[in-house]
Parts: sequence; structure tokens; C-alpha cells
Amino acid sequence: MKASLPRRFLILIASFLTAGASLSSHTQTDDVPMEIVVFGKQPGPPLWRVKNGDNTMYIFARLSPIPKNITWESQRVAQVIDEADEFISEPDVDVSVSPLVMLNPINIFRGMSLSKRVMRNDNDAALKDVLPPELYARFFALKAQYFPKNRKIETYRPIVAGSQMISEVQDAADLVPANDVDKQIRRLVKRNRSIRTTEIRYDMKIEGGFKVIARRAEELMDSIPHELELSCFERMIARMEENIEEMQYRASAWAQGYIQEFKYIPLRGDADDDCTNMMMVSSEQQTINEIIAIISNQWLDAAEKALISNRTTFAVLNINELLLDDGLLAQLASRGYEVIEP
Repeated sequence: MKASLPRRFLILIASFLTAGASLSSHTQTDDVPMEIVVFGKQPGPPLWRVKNGDNTMYIFARLSPIPKNITWESQRVAQVIDEADEFISEPDVDVSVSPLVMLNPINIFRGMSLSKRVMRNDNDAALKDVLPPELYARFFALKAQYFPKNRKIETYRPIVAGSQMISEVQDAADLVPANDVDKQIRRLVKRNRSIRTTEIRYDMKIEGGFKVIARRAEELMDSIPHELELSCFERMIARMEENIEEMQYRASAWAQGYIQEFKYIPLRGDADDDCTNMMMVSSEQQTINEIIAIISNQWLDAAEKALISNRTTFAVLNINELLLDDGLLAQLASRGYEVIEP
């Protein structure tokens, strides 16, 4: 089981099942001053290499979140992409429902009602009423520091409130998703007109009309064990209390190419991660397992074919997949290919 995949796919699946209920939406609040350690242009992350004789695959380590407004030196990446025969994308998932569901104007109002049901606690209980007092006090301290004006978050169930809380705190810490890095890499790939692009993507089509989708969404949220949800929420709180500087350090190390320092920062795994575990016992357990298996095999097969056929290949992987003992890079190495760390 890969540690970096389940939660990301869960958010995609859950957000589409709830017909627009976002697990990571946030309300704009005043900025909270916080020191960030990266300024100006940075060398960017070094590239991992996988060798098969004279054939080489270069792997770009994707990290998210990263420092806001970071500018990294892309010349080395651009040179590799210009010489590459093939680009292999990071594994991803597309989730879609029937166009008839999306285009029916009545479903807009149904979706709003569904979102309210699945995002909130039973009987519309407030967050403070479902959390142990000590845990709520820790949450309230973070709220007071980072997003005091966000009152709506108090109406959400723990899993939704926790995801929104992380978004708020990361915003305050000037940490943002790596969307601009993704776009820059895609622009560089597009510039090489002779390169082949292999998209590692799973198209998940949620079948049925709105009632079927609504029932599946409600079953998903109802199947999450309350104790695991509370444990996940506590883990989120702990990350924001203790690890925001760690997250900034990881982002700084990534931006500056200090992989040796980066390796000593603990990675999120799924062995003791109740945020992952609660989904792996939910009604979507089989779906998540199937998606992980399919796209993992897609990436490994594409990488192996590229190493056999191409002189030069450029690929992107989540940093966890490069550093974890059971990540995709480790699995590729187990097939006999030489892995050269930066």
C-alpha cells in the first residue's frame, strides 16, 4: 500500500460524490505573520536517475505544498526534457459523473442539500459538541491564531473541519499547492515537439443518477468510524501545532535542492495514519484499493517500457514515492534497475 496515494484519491472521490462539497475550501482571513525561509530564485529539486545500461530515466520530485511565489531554476530540467524521448506524468485520477446529472438545474439545489448533510454532524451538532473538550481547546487555539473570522468551520464534522483548518494554516504560512510548478513542467514538455507523453491516469466514472450518487456519498461518510475520525482530526491538529515549521523546512529543502537534509524530515506514512486508515475501512475501501493498484501498475509498466526503449526519459513522482521504502521507485529498483539518488 502506498502512503502518498490514498488520501489524495479520497478527497477526489469524496468531493465528487458530495456533488460539489469541497473538503478543502476556505474563507479568506487576515494574514498571520510567519517567517518563511525561502526567498528569490532557488536551484530547485535535484533529479533522481534510474539506469538501464545506457538508457536513463530522470525523475522530478514533486512536493506540495511549497513556498508561495517561489522561483526555481528550471534550466537543468528544461535541458533533460529537451533531450527526452518520453515524458511520464505523475499518477493521477479523474473523477466524473454523468453529464445529465451535472446539467440538471434541479441537482444544483439537491447538491447543496447533500453537501450540508455529509459535511455536518448528526442533528447539526456543532464541532465543539462532538469533540472531547481538550481536543476542541487545541483546535480553538489554532483557529484564534490563524483563522479567527471563519465561523462556518464550527458547523462541520471533524474530517471536513480538519481539512479546511490545514488549508487555512498553510495559507498563513505562505505554503501553496505546487500548481505553478506543474504548469511550468508541462510548458517545457510542450516545447519539445518530438517528445511522447504518457499520462498515468485513472478515469473513475461514477455511474447512476443523482439519487445513486447521493446514497453513495452518504454511505461513505456514514461508514467512517467515529473514533478513527476523531483520531484523524487529532493528528491534523498535531501537525498544525508542531509540524508547520517542519513543513516549511521540507519546502525550503526541496526548493534549494538539499535532499540530504530533506531525508531526515519524517514522511507521512499510512501504517499509523488514521486519516488514511479510516478510509481503508470505509464503504469506498475496495474502490480506493483498486485505483491504487491500477495506477501504480500503470506507472511501473510505463517506466519499465521507457527504460527499455528510450535513451532519455523524464518523469514526475511525488516525493514520498521516491523516499518511502515501499514507494514506486523502490518497486522499480526491485525489478533490477539501478537507482541513483541525487
